[in-house]
Amino acid sequence: MSAPAATAAYLLDLPGLTPYDEALATMADLAGARSQQAIPDTLMLLEHEPVVTLGTRTDVASEIPHPALLEQRGIGVVEVARGGRATYHGPGQLVGYPILDLAPLGRDLRRYVEILEGALIDALGDLGVVAEAREGEEHTGVWVEDRKIASIGVHVASWITTHGFALNVDCDLGPFDLFVGCGLQETRYTTAAIEAGRPIDRAEASAAVLARLGERLGRTWEALPL
Repeated sequence: MSAPAATAAYLLDLPGLTPYDEALATMADLAGARSQQAIPDTLMLLEHEPVVTLGTRTDVASEIPHPALLEQRGIGVVEVARGGRATYHGPGQLVGYPILDLAPLGRDLRRYVEILEGALIDALGDLGVVAEAREGEEHTGVWVEDRKIASIGVHVASWITTHGFALNVDCDLGPFDLFVGCGLQETRYTTAAIEAGRPIDRAEASAAVLARLGERLGRTWEALPL
């Protein structure tokens, strides 16, 4: 299938670490503007302060068995409207929130998730990491063999997407030991830097993700006007 013709989209690349509640508020504002056709498709890229987010399918009792351990590490726990289950966000992880109108994609949520997976797999390939998608809804995201390197959890309202993906670039994996990520017992996690065997920073990872997501969606990115 040929790639769609490229159209302009906005990029909001937030520097530093963004508190989760601030990101949610910005995402909601952008989604409202997109639903009114006031802005084109928009992508937020950022790193979060440490937080565990609980998707709509989270079983809190089994996935967050020791909340005090998270509190001791200064890691907040937040319930959110996205699909999926518990996941971690923190420094060294590239988070992307695409705010897209799915009508041009045939209002096909599964296809959209596959686009995100494919773009991240391609971007990791550019970084020297061989990654793949795995069968089964419980394995949504991107993997390096049996090690999870990127999580995906999305929400759609009136066919406008929010939430998105989290790619482990060069982050501390310790927090993943404090809860049951994505509801999968015994899941191991990894980072692009570990798998590539070299340092990878946010700028390099962002460039690869922007290029590959732009290809998959048929978008060119320009800075969101202030």
